[in-house]
Amino acid sequence: MGYFVYERYSLHITEQEQALTYIATPKVDDIYFFDLSNSSESLASKNKYKLAKVVRVTDDNVVLVFGAFFYQWQYAVVSSIQYGELRNNNYFTSTLDYISFKKIKEMYDDGNLYLVKRPIGNKLYGSLVVP
Repeated sequence: MGYFVYERYSLHITEQEQALTYIATPKVDDIYFFDLSNSSESLASKNKYKLAKVVRVTDDNVVLVFGAFFYQWQYAVVSSIQYGELRNNNYFTSTLDYISFKKIKEMYDDGNLYLVKRPIGNKLYGSLVVP
C-alpha cells in the first residue's frame, strides 16, 4: 500500500513540474485542464472541469479554444481523451480566447488551471488528440 501511495505522489509531482515547464514554454496543441468551479458558467451546474487547446502562441498571449463540454470529475476529463473525444472536429469551439502568459500562470497558481499536457506523437493518454 505504501509503495502505491508513493508512486501516485511521485507521478503527481512529475506532472506538476511538467505543467510548469509547459506553461513557461507553451506550444501549439498543448492541452490545458481547467477547474472552473468558481466561474459563473459552472456555478449553476455540478460540472466544473473543462479542456482547452493551444492553437497559437504570440509574444504576449496563449490563444486557446475551449472544449464544448463540462465534466463533473477530473477522471471524466481523462476518460474523454482516452475514448477519443478530442479527435471529433466539433469538440473545440471556434471562439479564440487570448490569455496573457501572466494570467495563465496566475490561473495555475490559483488552481483554476490544474494540469497541462503536451501530446507526444499526436497522442495523449494513448489516444490521438488532433483530428
